[in-house]
Amino acid sequence: MKQLAMGLFLLSFVLSANPNGFAQTQEQLIAGAKKEGKLVVYASATAPQLQMYFATFNKRYPFIKTEFFRTGKQKLVSKILFEEQAKQHIADVIHTSVIETNILKKRGALSRHVPNEAASYPSQYKDPEGYWTSAYASGTLLGFNSRQVKRAEAPKTYDDLLNPRWKNLIAIDSNKIEWFAMLLKLKGRPFMEKLAALSPTLRDGNTLVLQLLAAGEFPVAAGVYEYSVEDLKTKGAPVDWIGLEPVITYTVAVSLPSQPPRPFAAKLFIEWLLSKEGQEVVNQYGRVPIRDDVESKYGKILKQHKLLMTDVDLGQKEAEVNETFRKLFQ
Repeated sequence: MKQLAMGLFLLSFVLSANPNGFAQTQEQLIAGAKKEGKLVVYASATAPQLQMYFATFNKRYPFIKTEFFRTGKQKLVSKILFEEQAKQHIADVIHTSVIETNILKKRGALSRHVPNEAASYPSQYKDPEGYWTSAYASGTLLGFNSRQVKRAEAPKTYDDLLNPRWKNLIAIDSNKIEWFAMLLKLKGRPFMEKLAALSPTLRDGNTLVLQLLAAGEFPVAAGVYEYSVEDLKTKGAPVDWIGLEPVITYTVAVSLPSQPPRPFAAKLFIEWLLSKEGQEVVNQYGRVPIRDDVESKYGKILKQHKLLMTDVDLGQKEAEVNETFRKLFQ
């Protein structure tokens, strides 16, 4: 009997002292986070987006001092892997694209962690092994200048993009390697060769492509984010969009590093970001929430179309994809 009691005591101690290994209640996370008092998030999201997160998170949990480090996706992966190898554990939470997150998972830089809030998310937005959960999604659509192209005349399918009437008139973001790779997988190389033969205009960045689309420099843009088009549209720009199906969909995940210095604060933030309140902040910033109980301010964009989720292993093929893109379009 004494051995049983001692075993239960030790189990209780492990559950409280080893927050990486077991799920905790909200009360346990709060109690632990109060002792830690700090949170560091590594992200590829924009600084204003992270600041908006923290503004609401800190109102609910004022006892946690929040900090973030942000950079581009590839640089972020390199920094995390360098720190992992050097055993310099600084980040408590990682918030970047699911492709880069999966690279970190494959390299052993993440802890398995299934948040309680993950139960509210469809399976396609979660790692089947429990290493990450998608915090929001972005569909890549066809944008068009509504002054130059009538909706009835705009492409309605990917094959419509190959109509000779669009020669020299299509813009593509040269950074959208994920979109290119998934379209290549979906339609095959002959399709991509025909698209390249139409001499599309390449521009660097989603924002620039849409600014030029709104200015009338070209009438259509392929593979642009739905929230970006809708944002310009609500501001009065002559732009609109059509979902070419299946809509190639990209997600941004949240995950736990292999050894977060402040695991209670880390898990508390992850729970908050995936909660209804956190997803309402995501929505307010202009990203598309995944939870069914949070309606996107842009409508049911991702629920209206058949989706093609981005291959999470794409990061392993990045060099090959980049080389194919360069040969075809540059």
